[in-house]
Amino acid sequence: MIYQLALFGHPVSHSLSPQIQQGFARQFGLDINYKLIDVTAEKLHTRVQEFFIQGGHGANVTVPHKQAVMTTVDQLTERAQQAQAVNTLYLKNNQIWGDNTDGIGLIKDLEQKNITLTHKRILILGTGGAVQGILPNLLQTHPQSIHLSNRTSEKAEKLARLSPLCHILDGSQTTTGFDLIINGTSLGHQGKSPPLYSHWFHANTISYDLSYGLAASPFLTAIKNLSGTKAFDGLGMLYHQAAFAFEMWFNQNPAVVLP
Repeated sequence: MIYQLALFGHPVSHSLSPQIQQGFARQFGLDINYKLIDVTAEKLHTRVQEFFIQGGHGANVTVPHKQAVMTTVDQLTERAQQAQAVNTLYLKNNQIWGDNTDGIGLIKDLEQKNITLTHKRILILGTGGAVQGILPNLLQTHPQSIHLSNRTSEKAEKLARLSPLCHILDGSQTTTGFDLIINGTSLGHQGKSPPLYSHWFHANTISYDLSYGLAASPFLTAIKNLSGTKAFDGLGMLYHQAAFAFEMWFNQNPAVVLP
């Protein structure tokens, strides 16, 4: 039996998800066909419905559709409701369910990199679907604070209401630096980095881009030029969130080996 899987997004041609999921499937002798489906917001609902009607087994959702797809699914898991964003779709009792594995994927990758967040000061740049997906899990690690920075304050203010630990970053504010700076913007896909300021950094600041590969390069380069502090792209998060999705689809927990 060949299991039909897919990734819905725009763009998707750069995605490593097919190779990652094929690697997981080989661990268990499963035969999968993982398609990349580049779709506009207007056609998202129709294409997702068609995919499952035609025998689709499970799917992932990436930018910019993680929030829009919420109106397409029949049910949302508690994680997806908390995050108000969906990155994984699966069938249960003939209904399409939406879940979110971004947050647990990020936390797993940070753990494997020996990065602890308890009592740490975190800055998150951007407030899109990716950030909404990770914020509930970051809060569960008991950080000292999470500051949110976004071009439009309205979205940041909405996210900040999730917890007393969340605050809007005041641009005029001087700080002693953040312990972890997360880039959750999509600017890297345009070859750009969000603005960065030296007072955000101290000697042990760690930076993390939720994107990977070329999309993460502008942010990582800007970090290197500004502070020279440690920085990672989101490749590990990609693998770990994919592993949690695979487990959801096949009830098997694959081993994650980063390239």
